Amino acid sequence: MAKAPKKSTAKAPAETSAEKKRTSAETKGGSKNGAAVKAALKRQQDPDYLWSMSHAPRVGEDTHWFQLLPAAFFTALVILIVRMHVYHRPMEQFFWTTDTNTSDITDFFSYFKMVAIVICAAVALIMILYRLCTQSFTIKRCFAYIPMAIYSVLVLLSYAFSEQKEFALWGWNDRFEGTVALLSYMVMLYFIINVVNSEKNVKFILYPLIFSSTLLSLLGITQALDKDFFRTVLGQKLICPNTLTQSGSTIWQMIDQAAAQGERFLNFTFQNREIYQTVYNINYVSFYLTLLIPLFGMLFIRSVNRGKDEPLWKKIGWGVLFALLIFNLIGSASSGGFLGLGVVGLMGIIILNKRLIQWWKPVLVMLVVMALVAGITHERWMPEITGAVNGVLGRNAQSESTGMPGQPSGRPAETEEPIKEYADPGSVRPKIDYFKTNERSVDMSINGNPLTLEITANNDDSIEGMVLKDSDGQLIGMLPSKADQSVFTVEDERFRDYMTIGYAYDDGQYYILVNTAGMQWPFVIGEDQIYYRNQLGKQISLYDVPHVGWENNDGFGSGRGYIWSRTLPMLKDTVLLGHGADTYCAFFPHEDYAGKYNSTSFSNNINIIVDKPHNMYLGMSVGTGVLSVLALLALCIVYAINSIKLYFKTNYDDYLTYVGSGIFFGVVGFLISAIVDDSTVSVMPLFYGLLGTGIAINMILAKLRSNQTI
Repeated sequence: MAKAPKKSTAKAPAETSAEKKRTSAETKGGSKNGAAVKAALKRQQDPDYLWSMSHAPRVGEDTHWFQLLPAAFFTALVILIVRMHVYHRPMEQFFWTTDTNTSDITDFFSYFKMVAIVICAAVALIMILYRLCTQSFTIKRCFAYIPMAIYSVLVLLSYAFSEQKEFALWGWNDRFEGTVALLSYMVMLYFIINVVNSEKNVKFILYPLIFSSTLLSLLGITQALDKDFFRTVLGQKLICPNTLTQSGSTIWQMIDQAAAQGERFLNFTFQNREIYQTVYNINYVSFYLTLLIPLFGMLFIRSVNRGKDEPLWKKIGWGVLFALLIFNLIGSASSGGFLGLGVVGLMGIIILNKRLIQWWKPVLVMLVVMALVAGITHERWMPEITGAVNGVLGRNAQSESTGMPGQPSGRPAETEEPIKEYADPGSVRPKIDYFKTNERSVDMSINGNPLTLEITANNDDSIEGMVLKDSDGQLIGMLPSKADQSVFTVEDERFRDYMTIGYAYDDGQYYILVNTAGMQWPFVIGEDQIYYRNQLGKQISLYDVPHVGWENNDGFGSGRGYIWSRTLPMLKDTVLLGHGADTYCAFFPHEDYAGKYNSTSFSNNINIIVDKPHNMYLGMSVGTGVLSVLALLALCIVYAINSIKLYFKTNYDDYLTYVGSGIFFGVVGFLISAIVDDSTVSVMPLFYGLLGTGIAINMILAKLRSNQTI
């Protein structure tokens, strides 16, 4: 009898068997390894990520609030820090400053902000390591990394080749925005881009920002009303440590003693009820407010548009915060903020277009608020706007730096009729084009007419003879003054009204004295050459300082015309690498005394120290190189293009759209204001924090849009 065929006992291929077992185990819940592997592979293949580990939160999934702490603190709370710090710097190397090795420098507004920035970056790096260890590390696919990497490398190389390494590492006095701070910015920008994944994460950063903005605005009001909190006993004790001084009393005891006498222990230089908040300079107030006003303005619009879905108290709260910010912007009386908000307004009209008509109620309320605040504070902002307009048009206006109306322009008045009678010698203010000190001569140019003063000296450096020559080498006669035989008038109509020449002997040194209206220029006869002796008694060589532009308008922007004209030639040495982060002051040509004498803004104080260019891009170009500026601008331009594409077409029907567009408008305003304002540890954390949040929001919205399309 035939047997039934046996069932096949052949084993399935090992791979198939394993798959069946794994599938069975997963179904029964016995093992999760297979699911984890599949999930990890899927995450790695996600086009939105360069790398993503198995437990990493996705775009749209909340990152744990604890991991957002450094981002929130960096963005919203660093700006609040004010604390006294006493330090020493090697300033004796510079001819334009006193030897501070024997004296203390005191800072309130920058050092501890820098420390907080570095701590935030360090904590962020620790959290990145933690995410690696917990399989929750992720790297989003983002355009920002390449320009950020280029910028960071250039910052490091600029430090490596810097001649001022201490300043390049930690930053300049009262600024502290050196290499460490700049790299910390990049760490935090990367961190924020990769940890902000959802609306809840965005709110975790914005809520502390609302708190700090409100607090700063109220502080600004106290300053505008001449009730500055930092001038009260409590305010001074909060920002000063209770340390023992050389007098035997603690600082707090000295604060109490001063208050008992009706005085203040701390006397900041801010005057005329200026709003400086916690950011050291009134310009920086308007600078950072260009970031916040568009953001909170968009949130106010959203609140009103939601109608009954939004509680009344929230609408009122957003409106009050917007009004407070506007008051502080106008109260700071800085035209940089007005410039930034003006561009924001134009950008808003372009991007939002017809929606502004649909949103007419909140827009009208905002316009009314701005008009009311502007009307109440017109005495503060009108002079600033008038001065800015006059500066742009090249008119002589009241100097912001000196506060003296009718300040000499530094140039002889132009008249149709030639001068027929001589004025008193040296009584008419000339334009001094330059001074050059040589071995035994001083070259100069008066009103465009070159002149050389040559001397012959004895072995003891005493003056044996002194002659004047014009550009053709022709001798120019000099006659002793009747009042003083050591002073000579110049017998040439090109120079007679503008100068006299003298000599003197003092403290073992022989001097040549060039006297012009309001100024005496002492030149010391040294063993090897002639030197100019500055106000601090230091002997330096003078040369024709290069300058470009603003020839007839160096008072533009309260002296920015003069500063920029001297800064631009400096860039030829910093195209690839800069002199080191925040070293601008060390390399600015402070020996340009002739240029300051001619300028509208600085002619009454030619010894003023220019420690910053009042232009973020020029400062960065000198410090870390022009190429580093181009790298950051490339990042911002790509972000702007992505934002324009996104917010021009999107429907404003969710929270993130309003926040993202508000941040974008704020970033644009900030970058425009940066043309006349400086980078500083007071405002840059807010900028990079919101920029990173804005980039992350754009990623979230783009992901949502792609999912809806699918």
